[in-house]
Amino acid sequence: MNIEVVSTVLTSLGGATVIVTAFAHFLGKVWLDRITKQNSAKFNAELELLKTNNTIVVEDFKSKSNLVLTNNEQFALISQNTYQSFFEKRITTYQNLLNIKNNHIKEMEENFLIEEFEAWGEVYHSTYQKLRNLVIKNQLYVSNDLDNLFSDFRSKASEFMKEADMVEAYAYNSEAPVYDNEQIKAVYLKFANATHETMKSVLDQIGIDVSKVRSRVEIDKA
Repeated sequence: MNIEVVSTVLTSLGGATVIVTAFAHFLGKVWLDRITKQNSAKFNAELELLKTNNTIVVEDFKSKSNLVLTNNEQFALISQNTYQSFFEKRITTYQNLLNIKNNHIKEMEENFLIEEFEAWGEVYHSTYQKLRNLVIKNQLYVSNDLDNLFSDFRSKASEFMKEADMVEAYAYNSEAPVYDNEQIKAVYLKFANATHETMKSVLDQIGIDVSKVRSRVEIDKA
């Protein structure tokens, strides 16, 4: 009797244990699936947010990059046009300077009337005035070397220009034409004698600069 009861109880407990174990396994699977789905949904949401943010960053980068490229292209075009305009004006400036130089050499060395009337001072003064007007007007387009040399020339010439202006002002009170005034001729000749080395340096530099401009043109054509 006792043995049968114990057996029955053990049998019942064994069956219940199986049921509890099976139920626990079922619940574990349910919770695992639920947790997995929740985590998956969370990860998917975070992934989509990350993709969205990355897309925004990438598009912003593309937009800024395109803007920079566009600005650079426009700047390059403007720079090219500006350089072309600058170089053309420089060429024109040196063409005019070269004409002044060649005309000065022609008058001083080839014109017999200049020697006959000893008018070197007048020619020298005329060349200086032409150079001064052209260099001042086109100072941006001459070389630094020429600009420095001419600044020195202009500084040395200033005292003679003041003296010539004073003599010219007084000459208007006389009956003789201003440029027939011997005093003015004397000032111009004194000016030439005192600064002819500086004038030569300026004219030589014009020749050097013209050679450089010519070389630049030949390179651009190549």
